[in-house]
Amino acid sequence: MPEETAGHDAESNPSSDAARPLVLGFARGIAPSKWANRWREATGSELVLSPVAVAFGGGRGAAAAEADLMLERTRPGERPRGTEEPSRTRHALRLYEESIGLVVSADHDLAKRDSVTLSELELVTLLDHPDHAPDWPAAEAWADPAWMPADVAAALALVATGAGAILLPIPLARHLSSKKEHAILPITGEPRLACTSVWATWALERDAADVQQLAGILRGRTARSSRGSDGGRSGSEKSRSRGRSSGGSKASGKTAAKTPAKTSAKKQGPKPGTRGAQLANAKWKPKPKPRPKPRRS
Repeated sequence: MPEETAGHDAESNPSSDAARPLVLGFARGIAPSKWANRWREATGSELVLSPVAVAFGGGRGAAAAEADLMLERTRPGERPRGTEEPSRTRHALRLYEESIGLVVSADHDLAKRDSVTLSELELVTLLDHPDHAPDWPAAEAWADPAWMPADVAAALALVATGAGAILLPIPLARHLSSKKEHAILPITGEPRLACTSVWATWALERDAADVQQLAGILRGRTARSSRGSDGGRSGSEKSRSRGRSSGGSKASGKTAAKTPAKTSAKKQGPKPGTRGAQLANAKWKPKPKPRPKPRRS
């Protein structure tokens, strides 16, 4: 179930006099195309897809500022910036989790493997980087903190040299890595490695009808299941309606069960006076009872 901290439940249809189309920002490794297609099917209009050059978080540049709604990634157990009480400035809707993979150099001994287990991470040197989650197996500390790569892209450049391996969410690793230089190995088995999360966030002051409708589509609502088709009914009203509909179906079934089936007409016998009638009478004619014999005195 998506996790949500949203405000009022606005109307489903976006304002018809909107000055511009909605802008959907997204961090690297997040694919927004399916939601853009659903938005087009539901509204007939296009989303403006705006990539933001950041792996984690919502970014601070112009592209992030112009986005009406932002798709961003957080490390395990964290929430997007600005969504914590009591100083909350943004709404947040958690959409899904991402599995974690091990990224090694293309010529590493493990590169030909399909996957690795959590225990096999001891076979590699995990390089520390700013987005290595505290919930993951500990990375090797740098002798000089200034040597730590500044971001994921810099960490991947070190991995390509054979200096070590890093842990990343698999969609992000596939987006940033090079097939010629890297191999990505899903981590399988139990216990499961803590996952990263992808969220939809938007500013409190931008909580208008069109953004609410887009949030609903991100949540999984389709054109058929939009609030507009419910006529604004509450959940309890829809439940009662479903109950009446269900009861009506059962009642009609009982009525059909009580309706007697048509009886088939009796088969007519042979016409009187015919040979068939005579044979029938002879066949069913009862035999005469024998007379009792008189007793001798």
